[in-house]
Amino acid sequence: MGKQDTQTSKQIKKIINNKTVHIELPGEVHKKLRAQLFVNEISMQQFFKLVSEKIVEGDNHLLSLVEDRVNLIKENKINKLKDINPKDLYDVIEKNSPLSWT
Repeated sequence: MGKQDTQTSKQIKKIINNKTVHIELPGEVHKKLRAQLFVNEISMQQFFKLVSEKIVEGDNHLLSLVEDRVNLIKENKINKLKDINPKDLYDVIEKNSPLSWT
């Protein structure tokens, strides 16, 4: 196998094995993160790869941050439900009930 074939084979393996992720960040967060990472001489790609690897490896600090965010998201959803008028909620449940005869 020639040098060109070996290089092509490596590129094909990389395409098959590596996955890309697209994320959406608020503009201000992106700008500040990029600047901080630049100061630390690490690319955004390298940073997100590092964080992903550490979570997969079971890093307690990162897993705790994820758990805290999940709890905050759940709490926010519950708080939004608390703002719903109970009568409106019961009306929606009744209207969409599979036991409804109307």
